Amino acid sequence: MNTRLAIRNIFDQDADRLADFAHLNGFACVDWSIDQHQSEHAFISRMERLRTFEIRFHCPFHGVDIGYADERADTSLEVLTKTMERIALVGGKHMTVHTGFGRVADNELDFRRAATNLRTLVVRGARCGVLISLENLTAHWTSDPELFHELVEQSGAGVTLDIGHAHVCSFRNPDSNVYERYINPHRDRIVNAHIYHTEQSGFGHVAPRGIEDLYDRLELLKGAASCTWWVIELEKESDILRTRDLLNHYSTTSSGTPLSEKEALKTPQHA
Repeated sequence: MNTRLAIRNIFDQDADRLADFAHLNGFACVDWSIDQHQSEHAFISRMERLRTFEIRFHCPFHGVDIGYADERADTSLEVLTKTMERIALVGGKHMTVHTGFGRVADNELDFRRAATNLRTLVVRGARCGVLISLENLTAHWTSDPELFHELVEQSGAGVTLDIGHAHVCSFRNPDSNVYERYINPHRDRIVNAHIYHTEQSGFGHVAPRGIEDLYDRLELLKGAASCTWWVIELEKESDILRTRDLLNHYSTTSSGTPLSEKEALKTPQHA
């Protein structure tokens, strides 16, 4: 497997603390969630601190949606375009976006507008050397594998597969082969994966208890050769390190190669 393990910015915008944690625990990759209100200068200074890491970018912006049915969609497209240009400025090559994120009602969204605006963002990103990927969520269109596929096909976007979100959708429809329907049509387009067990309302992302919580989904992901970026999308340091150890053991068993610079520790440095 030629897959790298990444962590998200678990200390919010504190790049120094994140760099120290990553170095200590063998992570060479960071999936950075951008603060939509941060100045360009502040953003660049944080990226300078993380210059020794490989970084990809995530845009969980509230009140920003390219699928809004009104003029807010155009404003959102410009916000995301400026964000993409900022990412390109620091040498970034990957940006994950959403539609239907946060508290947005169905009647506030328009599918055709979402597809058109996503296509525009993809084209603008390509001009700047930034691949735009769409993430599946637990609500609205991207929670349906076929509608998600349609958005990806119409826009030409890459795919960020959130296996925890997919688990929520599968739990709602246990006989519908949700994982296969998300993964199989996009084997050559999935470039990022968010790795954790599931998402619970009021709690957030839940860590796997053991590799059996993830095994079936990871086996399917192995068929997507383009997916070389696995983000442990958890908050607690102990959960991150335990999940890292599980994934390293899984990878070593599957291919003989651990996913992070440090193999699974005999005595993990849990917080």
